[in-house]
Amino acid sequence: EGRSWGLTPQEISQLCFHHHDALQEFETLLASTFPQFTLMRLPEAVLGESVSPLTANAATYGDTFDHHIDADPALTPPSPWTDVYGRYPNRCKGKPRFMSCLVYINEEWDCDDWGAPTR
Repeated sequence: EGRSWGLTPQEISQLCFHHHDALQEFETLLASTFPQFTLMRLPEAVLGESVSPLTANAATYGDTFDHHIDADPALTPPSPWTDVYGRYPNRCKGKPRFMSCLVYINEEWDCDDWGAPTR
C-alpha cells in the first residue's frame, strides 16, 4: 500500500459537517461554472454513513495510482437512494449524475513532467 499524508477521519468529519469559507467559496464557484445543474455533496443515503461526502489525501513521491470508479449509480447498494432512483448508468437523462471533483492545491501543475492528465 502507498503512503499518504491524508487527513484523519476526525479532520474529514470537520470538513464535511462544519462551515469553512474556502469550501463554501469553491462550491459556489463550481455551481456557477455549471449553472444548468444542481450540485451537491454525495448524500449519506446513497452509500451509507461509512462513506464520506468529501475526502482529502496527499499522495507522496513514489505512490502509484490506477483508474478506478469513485461511485457509480449502477452499483449502489440497497439504500433509500436506490429505492427512489433505482440503479442506472451514469448520465441517464432525468437521473442524478455522479461526478468526482479533484482539487490540486499546488501553485502550478506541470502535466508533461508529472505525467497526469489533469489540466
